[in-house]
Amino acid sequence: MKSAHILLAQCMPLKAKIVQFAHFLFLEESMRVATLILCIILSGCAASPERLELVGKTEAGRMAPPVKRFSSYANYALKPMVLSPAVQSERAKVEAAGELENIIRTKLQSLLEQWKAATSGNRSGTLVIEPQLASLRIVSVGARFWVGGLVGDSSIDMDLVITDQGTGQQIAKPRITRSADGATGGWSVGKSDQNLLDYIASIAYEYMKVNY
Repeated sequence: MKSAHILLAQCMPLKAKIVQFAHFLFLEESMRVATLILCIILSGCAASPERLELVGKTEAGRMAPPVKRFSSYANYALKPMVLSPAVQSERAKVEAAGELENIIRTKLQSLLEQWKAATSGNRSGTLVIEPQLASLRIVSVGARFWVGGLVGDSSIDMDLVITDQGTGQQIAKPRITRSADGATGGWSVGKSDQNLLDYIASIAYEYMKVNY
């Protein structure tokens, strides 16, 4: 009987070690699953060139076409972005608007230069493109890190005002709107919020391209 108690006492540390090892395996597997889920979410938030093009074409296809094809013009002028009073009222918004304008200018300017170099006939006049930013709210990475989705959504509303320079006629005025919900922003730690700038620029680019 005594030997049985001794054997049981000897087995107790082994049992504890087995329990500890099982607990370790459970935690390790849980971390793997959590990491996999996070990677899937982040990959879904990533603004890859293919994703930007797809969203740009889809959104541009839903917008009203211009009253005149852009290919009928010989010259093109991209004006500086106009900021609404609401955007101008906050320094952070003005800085974000500057980033957005740089991205739009980089994408559109190369496209407009290609159009100017085209040698097709029956083209005349100058088409003026002016981005007008109505509203902008981009939640910062720091806010997403500390508060997550409770900060709210990020959003951008911009009009792309396109006019005939010679006549003053408005050729098109598509409203480009895009938002990033707070929950996704929290999971991506602000990545989906920052991607909004690229999506807005991509939609503007695809609208110009599809209506050439």
